[in-house]
Amino acid sequence: MAKARPPSDSAAPDQRKLSERQARRLAGLTGLEAESIAGLTIVDVSEKLKWRFDPTLLLFRRICGRVVKTDPVTGIEHPVPFATVHVEDTDCSLLAYFPSGWPWGWFFPLGCHREVIATTTTDRCGRFCVWVPRFEIDWILRWRRERVCFPDIFLRPSIRDLLPDIPRPIPKPPFPPRPEPGPDPSPFDRLAHLSLETIEGLAGARARTLAERVSLRSLAGLGDPVETLEARLDARAFDGELPPPMPEEFRKLQTGDPNVTGKAKAGPDDVIRSTIALHAGLDIREIEAFRPDVAIGPFFRCVDVFVPVWQRIVDVPDITFRVTQDVDGDGTEETIYGESYFDVRWNAGAIPDVTLHASSIARESHLCDVPDVPCGTTPAILFAGLMPLDDAVYFDSATGYATRPNRPKPPALPRPGARTPFMGTLQLYGCVNVAGAAFYRVLLSTDNGASFSAITGLQWNIYPVPSGAPHLVVADVDGWYPVLADPDDFHPANMLLEWPTPSLGRHVLKVEVGNAGKNPIGTSSPVAIQVDNTAPTIVFTTLAWKFAGEPSSAFDLPGRSLLGTCPTIHRGATPQDVDVKLTTFVSAHHLRDASINGDHCDGGALPTVTSPGENLAHWHTSVFDNTETLSAVYRITATDSEGAYTFGCFASSRAMNPAGGDGGHLADWLYDPLRIYRHPRIHVAVVNG
Repeated sequence: MAKARPPSDSAAPDQRKLSERQARRLAGLTGLEAESIAGLTIVDVSEKLKWRFDPTLLLFRRICGRVVKTDPVTGIEHPVPFATVHVEDTDCSLLAYFPSGWPWGWFFPLGCHREVIATTTTDRCGRFCVWVPRFEIDWILRWRRERVCFPDIFLRPSIRDLLPDIPRPIPKPPFPPRPEPGPDPSPFDRLAHLSLETIEGLAGARARTLAERVSLRSLAGLGDPVETLEARLDARAFDGELPPPMPEEFRKLQTGDPNVTGKAKAGPDDVIRSTIALHAGLDIREIEAFRPDVAIGPFFRCVDVFVPVWQRIVDVPDITFRVTQDVDGDGTEETIYGESYFDVRWNAGAIPDVTLHASSIARESHLCDVPDVPCGTTPAILFAGLMPLDDAVYFDSATGYATRPNRPKPPALPRPGARTPFMGTLQLYGCVNVAGAAFYRVLLSTDNGASFSAITGLQWNIYPVPSGAPHLVVADVDGWYPVLADPDDFHPANMLLEWPTPSLGRHVLKVEVGNAGKNPIGTSSPVAIQVDNTAPTIVFTTLAWKFAGEPSSAFDLPGRSLLGTCPTIHRGATPQDVDVKLTTFVSAHHLRDASINGDHCDGGALPTVTSPGENLAHWHTSVFDNTETLSAVYRITATDSEGAYTFGCFASSRAMNPAGGDGGHLADWLYDPLRIYRHPRIHVAVVNG
């Protein structure tokens, strides 16, 4: 695998000259005269004024982050490589709006002054790091400390903030350890106790996506390490700005209702400004830059001190980011992320990484790590993602299956080799830089190599290293792509095709090279690849209840089936123990594992009643084991709370994608990835009476 280039830092940050604003901020913290240090570098200030103030103010804090573009359909965050990140020293005047009855606040910018204090470039994974002078951060913290509530209301809420009882990570204990009470439940255990619907209601769709991953954490195939999940908990809950709830009279104004005001000649924005100025005790000229449609938020609202609905806040300091990229190849970089405010959670301790969500015009990459491709004198397809296709240890070239990920688990034997298909979009790497080759195309066969046709209509971005406008790689109508004279000068290097795999089946591919006239002059050896993008089939065959004292035949009594609308269990005016029987049929083209679950209304697991045929979970025991029946009887006791109980089945395919995002290459592909699954559930009301 090619070695990743580390995130780039701004060169020699202590050699940048202090601007007038920076000089004023440093002077405000030290008692120096701003005029005496403006235009000096940090090194100059340190030498000239040594020991006249706290020297730690001249140190730097490193702030790192990522620039990503979110797929609007899948929610996947793709990196934006080799974009320019501009770090800006910003002062803004804001009109604060704290609507009554809402836990959030919003800000309307009235005017901002920005100056660039550093620039850097994202790496091929979209990562970046910059150095910010310590005094800049101290100035922001001091400004907020001196103003009631401001340390709180300039914080954008994270997913963790919106979910109840999700603690922040506890620092590592000292060594040797001290005896203490047992640890609190992990944040993920607490998160798993809430239903996905509840989580989405509390913290939005991004939280639901995280919770779906967390709900699978007990399974061996969870791809995200704990550190990644922690970072997702601390991600901003809302990717973009959400509009605030405007007062009803303002909404009527903006729809042109003539009965709201008698000022027929005044525009709606003028009337809104006039009303706000009256409520905030301001001259209307102070907020003439106010625009009702440009709001920043939501932010935390201060609830321990009374704050007016509208108030003006002057000269709020912040460090903000702007990201540019030459998206159209005209030599000029366009802004793909800007007008950012309060992206960083400033604090005196560790500063968490920031994630900057680029706009729809950004040219993103769908991969980060790339393999080292050894090229010879003949064309070849050598890698799917980071997995070698010419090494029988990892890949069976005859069947087209990966042999290491998601191996079977027989009852009493070592785990044998796998037959794991690929899924999703595969990056195919190989060699086409052979004598006389000017063009290449990838040919596909679905009839075991009897006939081939060119793959057409696909395109993707490549990026000059270390910088430059992204290049769009496009084929002609016959599928011919140009051969790059210097493929190693681009990211990703030596990629032949970004192939969105078909639904299911064995596909044979080979690469063909052509001369300048697109006449074929050579072909690679064929490579078979099995793909499966289908989800398992799950059928609830039984979901029924009985009183615990009744025989098993009572599950078949009229009115006991819960496979219908509004399933409800009436356990009597004097509650009795009840049993619920769940049986599901699971089948997949390439089954990885399946399990059933019964959950209490508080999120905890229901106990099972040992019964013949009980089978709560199954992992495929051979490569041909693709169908299973799961069954169990769950007990709800008379003392359990009334409420909604959940019964579900989880089943997953063993298909995987070798792009490397789940760290499979770091485990030498001996791991159990989880990519395609289904998890249907039925909610049952349990009531007394």
